[in-house]
Amino acid sequence: MKIATTTGDFAQYAAKRTDIIEILPLMAKCGIKYVDLDMYKSVFEGSPLCGDGWKKWAYGIGEAAAELGLTFVQAHSSNSIYKKGPDRDRLTSLIKREIEVCQILNISGITVHGIKNTDDRNDFMEINTEFYGDLLQTSEKTGVMVYAENSCKKNSPIFYLYDGDDMNELRQRLNAHPLFGFCWDVGHAHIEGVDQYRAIMTMGDGLKAVHIHDNNGADHHLQPYSGGCSYDPIVKGLIDVGYKGYFTLEAFSLPTPQSLMGRKGFKKEGVVFDRLIDLPVEFKLRSETLMLDIVKYMLESYNCFEE
Repeated sequence: MKIATTTGDFAQYAAKRTDIIEILPLMAKCGIKYVDLDMYKSVFEGSPLCGDGWKKWAYGIGEAAAELGLTFVQAHSSNSIYKKGPDRDRLTSLIKREIEVCQILNISGITVHGIKNTDDRNDFMEINTEFYGDLLQTSEKTGVMVYAENSCKKNSPIFYLYDGDDMNELRQRLNAHPLFGFCWDVGHAHIEGVDQYRAIMTMGDGLKAVHIHDNNGADHHLQPYSGGCSYDPIVKGLIDVGYKGYFTLEAFSLPTPQSLMGRKGFKKEGVVFDRLIDLPVEFKLRSETLMLDIVKYMLESYNCFEE
């Protein structure tokens, strides 16, 4: 397996998450070769993905990656919403645009969170069958796969994609569409207490992507071995199931972002002291390199690492 990691891991060192051209050189410095394009928080006023220049933006980051020897291999979309109407139509149209971005960048598949906010499981499955079915029309035009991602009750108590059986049910409702698959988030599964080996084997050839990270019961996306996640059943499961995708980190190497962890400075006598809210990028580069070495060791231990 080849190791990939997300542009989101470096987003704290760019003005905006969509400033990918600022992020890519940092990734290259760490020896990263394969990149997961994070578009999760790309919907905001002034975002290049929301305006007329989105194709220029996509081609621009593709050229920047090529110059650095980086390859985009996976992506993560923004979110839609449950309630039907103009807002949902707009957000869903942006996800379709993100699928087209993947086509421009030769990315084979994009992870798209399902729509939640219903306390009825069958309703959830029906609305998401409709939602993903709509997206798959764009997939059919572009050749880009769409991956549904599992969650956990602590994050999403009314989401209903928690284990391999849930994922397979949704796939069956979509008539096992050849451009629909799964992204298995091992951190979410760890919080949920899922048997990861069984879940991976249950998903079978529907498993197309993974998100690798760690936690101690809260979804902080820590680097592996910062929490209690067990990786033997994950790596062995991926080998046994014949997984062909990338071993993709969705983990914050140190320092984890202030925006996620909530670190604060304080004020005394009118003076603000906030020097230690975050660490300079030099620490990030060293930590990221260590994280990559650790993950390489994990795969080498099972004789499945690929350059």
